[in-house]
Amino acid sequence: MAFETTVKVPGDDVVYQFNPQLKQYALGDTGFVKNNAGSYVMNRSLEPEKGLDNAIKLKVVVNKQLTGIKIKTINPSGNATINIFKHEHHEDLVSLYRFYLNELVTREIIKKV
Repeated sequence: MAFETTVKVPGDDVVYQFNPQLKQYALGDTGFVKNNAGSYVMNRSLEPEKGLDNAIKLKVVVNKQLTGIKIKTINPSGNATINIFKHEHHEDLVSLYRFYLNELVTREIIKKV
């Protein structure tokens, strides 16, 4: 999946747009960590009672040029995308998902379109 300027997570009716005026320090302030490829990654557990390694996660990745973003909900091992809106416990998962993305909107990393 390529980095995009607008992203829609499967099952979600909200489209998010990447902020092109984003500064690198803002990513560090919101919990993003630079990986070996130079991209900035934020992983958040959508099932906090299970811990990060065993939970469905929200994964947000910003490319190293700060021009694009990926937003996915993934399984515990990180190798498959999950539609949390069709999950049996979707109310709790979606609530936490919205909380994390609203924080990124508040911090002007992304905005709702």
